[in-house]
Amino acid sequence: MKIPEKELEYCTTCPKLCRFACPVANAEYRESTTPWGKVSMLYYLTREYAPHTSENYDLMYHCTTCLACREFCEHQISVPDLLIMGRNMAYDKSRHHRGLDRTLKNIKKYGSVFGEDLRERLSSEFDPVYFSRSLKVLLFVGCVYTRHQFDTIKKAIFILERLGIDYAGIYNREQFCCGLPLYSSGFLSEFSEYAEMVKKNLSGIKKVIALCPSCTYTLKSIYPQFDNAIRAEVLTFSEFILPFIKNGLRDLKKICEHYAYHDPCYMSRYLNQTEEPRELLKSTGGILSELLWNRKNSICCGAGGMHKATNPDTTRDIAARRLEEFKASGAKKLVTSCPTCLKTFKDTDPYLPVVDIIEVVYEFLRQK
Repeated sequence: MKIPEKELEYCTTCPKLCRFACPVANAEYRESTTPWGKVSMLYYLTREYAPHTSENYDLMYHCTTCLACREFCEHQISVPDLLIMGRNMAYDKSRHHRGLDRTLKNIKKYGSVFGEDLRERLSSEFDPVYFSRSLKVLLFVGCVYTRHQFDTIKKAIFILERLGIDYAGIYNREQFCCGLPLYSSGFLSEFSEYAEMVKKNLSGIKKVIALCPSCTYTLKSIYPQFDNAIRAEVLTFSEFILPFIKNGLRDLKKICEHYAYHDPCYMSRYLNQTEEPRELLKSTGGILSELLWNRKNSICCGAGGMHKATNPDTTRDIAARRLEEFKASGAKKLVTSCPTCLKTFKDTDPYLPVVDIIEVVYEFLRQK
């Protein structure tokens, strides 16, 4: 993929209007890791004004791909897209972050970012009927849920069955991951090849319900950029179940818990879904308090874009700042729609009352 010259030049010559929105720059207190600083280095590298060293390319990895910068950009430039191309340059020149080599190796070997075959766990826990090739609606559960939050998958299945949706299977093929870690790492050729295989796996499928919003965006919007658009309709879990929740089950007792909702970056800024999860929470009787930075202005958890793998200390600092907002909100529980956000918050504060929105809906629907 060719780096767009217009965007590169605009960002390099900009008076840093989006500087305050970057969670990495705010955590590291370095001008070089502002959106302007990172894109400027990419500009210098593309024009041979700066040497192609690992140190210079390292700036490409100080980005969570949260897209907050674009919300305050007059030209709507996607800095994450530019930096991912910068990571691809680093990989082509063998100047990439070596901590990401394991990501490439694991996905090639296991079809997952983790060093294990996650298909086996699904196969051992669910009836074979869920994996029937005749089913045309599939639940795409993703790597993080399967590895770290497996009970949430079971609760998602319970929700579907409780709503009378008995026609959905579970995606459980050799290419288990959506491939986003490859894309975010800058391994673009490998991502393109991988996406083609997933596309073939989804041939004939009419609808894909992805539990993770980053999987949703990858399948729905990134695949077409590599000529691998899938024909199936791709939905987040929240947007799929919301009509069923709103139009039925009126006799259930409302939960009336006090929540604050954390908008995941891919859910809010990439997929433009900010109201769906709030409507879902309110449908269960939830009382909502908003965090100071919310909806499309939400602050990232710090882990996206492989940032947790390349800069774990900064990720922790970003997450801690976000959790300060929750503590000031007065809410009893923090709710989110992203497994990576949930895990990052839990890793930062093991005692934090944070839950997935699927768990909230599950508790509402499990009433007799």
